[in-house]
Amino acid sequence: MKRTGFAYFFALIGGLFGFHHLYLGRTQHALLWFTTFGGFGIGIIYELLFSIRNYVREANNDKLIIDEYEKIMREQKSPAFELKRFCGQYITALFYGFITYYAFPDTWLHKTFPSLIVGVCCALAIALGTQLVGTLGPRQCSFIWPLLGALLGLPFLVGNGDGSPSFNIVAFFSCCIFEWKIDWDPEYFPTKTESQVTTSKKKQRQRRHIIKRCIILGFGACVFGLILTSAVYQNLQVDINGERVKVKDVIADFFKSQEFIILYQQLSSVVKQLYAFYLQYGFKGIWTQIWTALDFESDKQAFEVLNLDSDASQKQIEAQCRTLSRKWHPDRYRDLEAKQKAEATFMNIQQACNRLSNERKRRQDINTQKRENPN
Repeated sequence: MKRTGFAYFFALIGGLFGFHHLYLGRTQHALLWFTTFGGFGIGIIYELLFSIRNYVREANNDKLIIDEYEKIMREQKSPAFELKRFCGQYITALFYGFITYYAFPDTWLHKTFPSLIVGVCCALAIALGTQLVGTLGPRQCSFIWPLLGALLGLPFLVGNGDGSPSFNIVAFFSCCIFEWKIDWDPEYFPTKTESQVTTSKKKQRQRRHIIKRCIILGFGACVFGLILTSAVYQNLQVDINGERVKVKDVIADFFKSQEFIILYQQLSSVVKQLYAFYLQYGFKGIWTQIWTALDFESDKQAFEVLNLDSDASQKQIEAQCRTLSRKWHPDRYRDLEAKQKAEATFMNIQQACNRLSNERKRRQDINTQKRENPN
């Protein structure tokens, strides 16, 4: 049983990414919302105002909702044309085609075969956008038809020379052919009407498990993220000394620069040395070496605070600690600013003294254990 309060909660915290649809078992709608940022912001606002309660009732297989859909299915041979849905299909198809087109290197767009690959990929993306929006709810249509419409507009994607591709024409073709072939999905609701009882071969629609829904959404989000990232990388520009330069060219120049080559050689040398050390001493040896280096740096800072050489004896350390503690004790200062400075210095001195005292004691204990247990 899905709860309206939970649906609104997920819509408020993650509506732009379709979390409420994921909760309600509407995986396709969740993926659509994730890849269009909540229906370009307008869709999620509309849902919060008008649609979420109906989505919850639908997820719970509410009898009134099912009866209403069954009545419409009986009265209409196929779903009626919806201007709102058609606009959503058209805009989503445009967006998918746009980011797919610009995700490819611009050098591909001026070559015959690579530009054909780009055009086909854009047609697939446009058809997918049309299909995702068009088949929300108890509606079905084979993906072949919106894809056919997009492929009919392929010349407008690859035949424009140096001009921009006409995504709008391709998206319009795809949406029109989809609307021509759209039909009802009788298996959308797990109902037990007479037709379903007599037709035992029909499988009732079951909502996917939450883990499976998350995997589907995650995979779709990863693919979308890769395409969007590539589109940004291929086309984002920055201003350098008054000249617009693409970020990918800046990055390419950096990888070719002498500074990067030197850095790469240094990192390679460090990795090789680290690997050789690992082969000889293992992970335990590496960790011991890191811990020893950190201890050395801490000891070095402590000696600097006390103004002592690193080879100072324990008596010298103790004498310097007493001297500096008396000198910087806050009670000796009455001026507020001087007192605050003395407090900070006094605390550093105490920490340094404790550090060296504890470290010497620890090393003495280790040496004692080694003498008592030489094996």
